[in-house]
Amino acid sequence: MTTTTSTTRAVRAASSRAVATTGRRGRGRRATRSVETRARDDDGKADWEYDLFPGDARAARRRSSVETSSSSSSSSSVSCARASTWTRRGALASTVALTTAWGRAADADGDADAPPPNYALPGPYRVRVLPQLEHTCAMCFPACTGLSCLSRIKVYVPRVEVLPDALFPLGRAASSTFSALTSNSANEDDRGGAPYPVAIITPGFLIDGDAYASIARRLCSWGYVVVTYTKTESVAGGTLDDEVSAAILDDLISWVGSDVLISPYADASSVYLLGHSRGGKISMLQATRDDRVKAVCLLDPVDNTVYAPLGVGYPSALAAMKVNPSAIPPVAIVGGVNGGECAPPESNYAEFFAASPSGAVSQDHPPWGVSCGAGHFDFIDEATFVQKVICPDGTIDASATRDLSAAVAVAHGERVFRPQGIADSILLDRTLASLRSQWTDRDTDFSSVRLL
Repeated sequence: MTTTTSTTRAVRAASSRAVATTGRRGRGRRATRSVETRARDDDGKADWEYDLFPGDARAARRRSSVETSSSSSSSSSVSCARASTWTRRGALASTVALTTAWGRAADADGDADAPPPNYALPGPYRVRVLPQLEHTCAMCFPACTGLSCLSRIKVYVPRVEVLPDALFPLGRAASSTFSALTSNSANEDDRGGAPYPVAIITPGFLIDGDAYASIARRLCSWGYVVVTYTKTESVAGGTLDDEVSAAILDDLISWVGSDVLISPYADASSVYLLGHSRGGKISMLQATRDDRVKAVCLLDPVDNTVYAPLGVGYPSALAAMKVNPSAIPPVAIVGGVNGGECAPPESNYAEFFAASPSGAVSQDHPPWGVSCGAGHFDFIDEATFVQKVICPDGTIDASATRDLSAAVAVAHGERVFRPQGIADSILLDRTLASLRSQWTDRDTDFSSVRLL
């Protein structure tokens, strides 16, 4: 008997038992329920969708639109509510049974036919955004005092819903599947895969942390607690030097691991640092000093320039990388070739890639470097008028730049924190191939994307 036959029989048997249960508990009512779930953002708008069986999405929607009601009209409102509850529970039991049977069959088949995850797409988790928080860096005193030590923080937490792992093989224990499907507690749902790795995005000079919300959401959808933050600084009110900024980042990592609201979900010993522009430099400075940092992704990073020359409080991240390459965690870099004076050639992404360790000191993950026709501020969600005037525009759509950055950031994080046994070069090639297909569908030129 072939594996396909055994799989089909197992699923049919589980479906029959579940339908029978639904019939008894529903007191003769028949209900169909869509296996499609929709993720929504804080405003209730749809972000993206996932299906139990993606290939049968249309059929599932057709089935879900044909709902039959009970012929009995004399039941009381209380009994109707009870019957509806039992019907929903029966439908849920059907889903659990199908999932369990399919998972067992997939395990028996060795998951040989399971497609590899596509990191160029949103991940299987829904995204929950916590209310804005504030934190003062106490360890930064006296380098900064008062409000200058205050950061406004936004935290994105993965939220587990019905069958969140649709992009992966469905082999799961029945008890854990049923628990994830039936939990009424938002906290329990969020902790389904906790603790998650912590990804902290450090913004560029005088850029708000919310400017990286699209990348934060994409990372969170793949199972990362993502932290964005905005320091209290301005041109008029004073700015913080790089050493103080690195100290704020160091304190932020410790705070995530101790905060009563965040720590149940976050693994502060597995930290992923991302940074754009000056934030890339600060992320790398911290990465070379902190064993908790396991991976770093730099988005058009900039080292010392004429605007922030080498000096007290402004060390060179490139020099730190060259002094102690063994201290550098695995690196991924995405750069824009149209950085202009905002990212001069002597201190831009190409220099960071050249300083990244390879071979034995690369911790089994050689550095990734990707360039594209982006401008320096194409990496943020929406550039201001002043930013557009200061730095040149890119030759590709800014949304494509953000898609490329998010895809590389996710793929890099997954190769470090959740390796799939796929060679790094193949993983990157697959991710870029998926992006190329997406860009072709929307008539976006992919020719500017190059490997470093």
